[in-house]
Amino acid sequence: MATVRVRACLLACALACFLGGGAVLLAPSAHAEDRSLPPLGPTAIPAPAALASAGPRLERGRTAYVPVASPAPRGLPDGWTTPPWTATPGAPVPVVQGRPGGTYRPYDITRGPWRPRGPVEVRDYWMPAQPRMTLPAVSPDAPRQGSWTITFHIDRGSDFGWVQNVAGENPSDRRFLIDGEHQSTELRVRYGLLPRLSVGVRVPVYWRGGGFMDEPIDWFHDLFEGIGFLDNGRPAFDRDRYRIEGKTKDGGTFSWNDKRGTAFGNIDLEAYWHIKKACSRCDWRVAWILRAALPTGGDPYDSGFDLGTQLVVAKNVGGRVDLYAGLGGTWFSDDELDGIEYESVRASGFFAIELHATSRWSWIIETNAASRLLTNVRNYPSLSWYVNVSTRYDITDCFEAYIGFTENFEDQQGTIDFGGFAGFTLRL
Repeated sequence: MATVRVRACLLACALACFLGGGAVLLAPSAHAEDRSLPPLGPTAIPAPAALASAGPRLERGRTAYVPVASPAPRGLPDGWTTPPWTATPGAPVPVVQGRPGGTYRPYDITRGPWRPRGPVEVRDYWMPAQPRMTLPAVSPDAPRQGSWTITFHIDRGSDFGWVQNVAGENPSDRRFLIDGEHQSTELRVRYGLLPRLSVGVRVPVYWRGGGFMDEPIDWFHDLFEGIGFLDNGRPAFDRDRYRIEGKTKDGGTFSWNDKRGTAFGNIDLEAYWHIKKACSRCDWRVAWILRAALPTGGDPYDSGFDLGTQLVVAKNVGGRVDLYAGLGGTWFSDDELDGIEYESVRASGFFAIELHATSRWSWIIETNAASRLLTNVRNYPSLSWYVNVSTRYDITDCFEAYIGFTENFEDQQGTIDFGGFAGFTLRL
């Protein structure tokens, strides 16, 4: 009888240790900032089996922990719709996988294959909008605390919009003509300051002038006119010239024809409050973003102090598809620049779809719209609406490259005619 009692006691102790160990591993409220949790012992039950039994007893929303050094599978195993080290599809709580002797850290959705890369941050570089803050499509995903993201971005495009009684160079009534090319070269740095707060800075260098893109853009529009990429009557005008001129609603005129060249733009400061971070691949992700543009731009890109805000959400659907959406607005402290008046408060929004072609390669289709930009230019359109198509590829786990183009779907006079962009991102 004593032997039976001893065995029962030993079994109870073993069960308590087993359940206690699982609770220690997955009870993140006590270790939310601990990046070096004790490794699993060599005699521990393998994590998938142990945590699968412990997981259902945990409350939803607790932080998940994943191995710091885990193998990166090149494809999705049968039966999985999310990467196997994040969460079992349909599980009520995060299920963490590991191996004996592994070291664990909080789950980071921005790392590893099959990670959601998000839309490329492409702003409205339309020449009258260059000096002003515009809001790009962005991802709400939070970088790990203490990590850096460094991005080099270059964007070049052709702007062509006009309202006059006849197409061409000799109208009797020209309300406005915006014709030229722009380029933006940017350095962006972002840092995970706190678990739910990341901060960033953007330093742009702008150029605008006559350029060389008119002829290849005409060829592009002729090729894709059937799906809505129209040429806006460009062949009737002189090629590769720079003009920004027109009439104001009060009967006056404006001209930026001498405002060309290269200079720094306003420096943007950014703060991301990650309202809801992902504990698994299928969770909703939500972020609120604040931006401030400092009046640091050189001539002809100098302007006042601008503010912007966005609410951004994202969700994985179907494993290989991520959806993104956001709404926001901007405020300009100086609503007049060299004879052109701007709407001081402007609304914008975006929607994007990311398709994961492979574990390291994504395609993103994004549309972005904003309300009226200029207020005193005669017959200026009330809406700016773009589509951006891009592809992003992880060359290594820490280095990514991307490329894409910008177009408008209909004959608009207040948007970029065609643009291309490329860049790379380094994650440290």
